[in-house]
Amino acid sequence: MRPQKLSREQILNRCALQFKTYGYAATSMGMLAKACGLTKASFYYYYASKEALLIDVLELTQQYLKTHLFKLSENKALSTVEHFEQIHERAVEFFSYGVKGCLVGILSIEALYQSVDILEKIRSIFQDWEMAFYQFFKVQLSDHEAKILAKQSVADYEGAILMYRLNDDSFYLNQVKLRILKQLTTI
Repeated sequence: MRPQKLSREQILNRCALQFKTYGYAATSMGMLAKACGLTKASFYYYYASKEALLIDVLELTQQYLKTHLFKLSENKALSTVEHFEQIHERAVEFFSYGVKGCLVGILSIEALYQSVDILEKIRSIFQDWEMAFYQFFKVQLSDHEAKILAKQSVADYEGAILMYRLNDDSFYLNQVKLRILKQLTTI
């Protein structure tokens, strides 16, 4: 059987789903190759190591999040609340795709076992998410207060996404949304 011809993005998306499902440590190169419809030998042609592959997966994920999730709408007619609601809906859709959960959150659970490069990339993605929230809160709060609420909001979302994955219940995500909306409407 001839191996499938996949684009780089298709390979990375399929591998991202494997890492999201099983975590870094439990995902083997054989599992990744199979998910791409390739033999293990032909998969090594694309990626010589699991770490190099994960860095590319995280880079693609970060670019996607920046352009599709964290980027504030350029529609100036939308209020801060409407912008947040757009981002929340996109986030729920993104974190529900394939296997419920957050790839970066799943990988951060294994942080002690990750390389410095992987940890740097994970931190960078979380910082992007914090910056998106900071943009909402800085409108009427001090810089310090906006940064605190942004960090807390990322932590709240990550916890809610983890509970969503564990219990298959969107209650947690809805509660985070309501809490942030309350903060946005009272500031």
